[in-house]
Amino acid sequence: MPKTLVLLGSVLALSACGGNNSGAAPNFHHNRDGKGTQVATFGDDSITAEELKARLAEMSPYARARYQTVEQKRDYVDGIARFEMLAAEARRRGMANEPEVIETAKKVMVQKLLQRELEEKPNPAPDTQVAEYYEKHKVDYVKPEMVRLSHIFVGKDKKAKATEMLETAKTLAPMDYQGFSKMVRENSEEPRTKPLDGDMRFLSKEDLAAQYGAEVAKAAETLTQVGNVFPTLVETEKGFHVLKLGGRQTALNLTIDQVKTQIQNILIHDAKMVKYQALLDGLKTAQGYKVDEAALAKIEVDMKAPAVEAKGPMPGFIPPPTPSNQAPMSVR
Repeated sequence: MPKTLVLLGSVLALSACGGNNSGAAPNFHHNRDGKGTQVATFGDDSITAEELKARLAEMSPYARARYQTVEQKRDYVDGIARFEMLAAEARRRGMANEPEVIETAKKVMVQKLLQRELEEKPNPAPDTQVAEYYEKHKVDYVKPEMVRLSHIFVGKDKKAKATEMLETAKTLAPMDYQGFSKMVRENSEEPRTKPLDGDMRFLSKEDLAAQYGAEVAKAAETLTQVGNVFPTLVETEKGFHVLKLGGRQTALNLTIDQVKTQIQNILIHDAKMVKYQALLDGLKTAQGYKVDEAALAKIEVDMKAPAVEAKGPMPGFIPPPTPSNQAPMSVR
């Protein structure tokens, strides 16, 4: 067991005593109220029969079978007492002041605070709010079939060159996108896609026709195997295309009933983030948070310097509130 866990309780006391803390001083006794039938004592603390009965009742019948005799029950009591006596000795030796212990305690307290403030499950959003979100984000739930092509494009006066590139592209292995990309970089004349190695990204049939021509959209319909090259040149009014299939996405048509639970979870998350932001704003005001940007600007960051050995524990860090399409916050 890491020593920080053994010493954690003592640090919570230290942290609670600092700053503007209106709570009572923490009680680190194992038997917090001193009541009950004592079965073991150490210092001014004890373990009670009532606690043992409760702990044994929480165990599965299989685990409970290991504590039938007096000796077995004593082993369990000894384990609890060992932990408590070590924790008390750590406090006596002043280990509560060690930076690693203090930082660990602060992280645990912050996590507890956020759980208390934010983890209370709110009531589900009303159907009207769900419907409003669905309509506003309908593009996420209703999409046409999409196709992703890569291409090499040359002008109308270069059919011979286009034909040569088509034949070369056909000799490449279906998944040899690196070879196809090299051909794009060396030959393509399409300014939008050449920097992307010919990648047109995912487009619907309508968008493909609007951006590159109806002939390209029609040719894409017959490409079904990822990596395949369209067998002939595709001629448009602007020039010639050599097409390679990168992928397909099937059409999506999710109704509001199908995504209601998902939307509810998004709205719950967003409500938490609003509450979280309000908590942070209130703390900044109450504690007079200020940043000296002029001082920050003077701090140089050497990108080439090697990392130095850490002199202490890394400070806790809380990221800003996250949008509903990103991972939730965590203490680290």
